[in-house]
Amino acid sequence: MTLPDTTLPGTAPSGTAGAVRLMKEEAVRRLAGRQAVDLDPRAVARHAGVERATADRLFPDRTALLTALVLDAYNSMGESAERAAAAAEGTGADLLERWVAVWQGVRAWALAHPEEYVLIWGRPVPGYSAPPETMAAGARTVLTLVGLLREGVAADVLTVEHPGEPPLSDGMTRNAEVLAAGLLAGIPLPAVARMLVVWTQLHGMVGFEVNGHVAGVAADPDAFFTHAAAVMGEFAGLPR
Repeated sequence: MTLPDTTLPGTAPSGTAGAVRLMKEEAVRRLAGRQAVDLDPRAVARHAGVERATADRLFPDRTALLTALVLDAYNSMGESAERAAAAAEGTGADLLERWVAVWQGVRAWALAHPEEYVLIWGRPVPGYSAPPETMAAGARTVLTLVGLLREGVAADVLTVEHPGEPPLSDGMTRNAEVLAAGLLAGIPLPAVARMLVVWTQLHGMVGFEVNGHVAGVAADPDAFFTHAAAVMGEFAGLPR
């Protein structure tokens, strides 16, 4: 027979069920705090063998150190995407093939630099807000993809309307209009809306693999990623 929990507020519950609940709650609290890494520049310098005065000059506070890491990560990922696009173009690849190459460039970089990828595309570091100067670096990858869409528009080969696709809701129209007035200027609104979906798909797939979840669902991760990249390129409007 299970007795009712008569624990008074503020006291530990009795019995196995109460103990399980307490331990689970404490475990979740610890999981939530696992990103609370000591990135004080002086502590980092001490373990890295760098003199304190040098550390103070290079990185006066935690924000400066984190911002340097964020800029490095965004720029490195952007360079990988841009190099992949240029290499594919150099072989005579068409727009969709170059699009897939960009996706592969992002994936290759992320798998080679998982901690840096998680820093910029994982859960935000508690107490840190990236300053405006990181935005340009962060936009490099998406601008590489958007550049391919603009080429499609210029060549009049970008599919703007997909048959049977539902019309944009008022909210989604607002989302697309904001992007169309900024990074995605020159792209038709329906394609802008699809690009928003595509962008989250890219990082959802890369994050899924970086965090070790692909092996259980795809026997051939390379083929899975390449297939998804091509599907998303066609969804965005590029011709096969």
